[in-house]
Amino acid sequence: MFEQDYIMRQIKEITAIIAKVVFGAKVEQSFYMLQEAERQKAYALIEQMRNGEPLEAVRELDELSENNTKENLMIGLEFYAQLSDTDEEFLNENGYSLVRARDDFRRFTEKFGMQQMTELYFGNENDDK
Repeated sequence: MFEQDYIMRQIKEITAIIAKVVFGAKVEQSFYMLQEAERQKAYALIEQMRNGEPLEAVRELDELSENNTKENLMIGLEFYAQLSDTDEEFLNENGYSLVRARDDFRRFTEKFGMQQMTELYFGNENDDK
């Protein structure tokens, strides 16, 4: 329980830090900088996650983030901020976990050249082993 709460807090805090450093705004504020089409993409991914398909939503976000634009970064930050607020039991029931979310988030941020920032925050991947 403590580890899961810690992971949720880590994801939430690093999304806030990235939004502030990259966009000079809170995650919510940077999200509203998006055009309507991009906001709809984010809403669709969040709804998919809330409808019990977190793995599928993460896979779609991974595909979307292959084109690493600032808009896709904002979409991902909003998605992971919402995911970090999701009940751990719900995620587990749907074949996902917060430990996996942390790893997926780390991989997502690396696509945008933020590997060092996430390693400083989460530790090195080798630290988990």
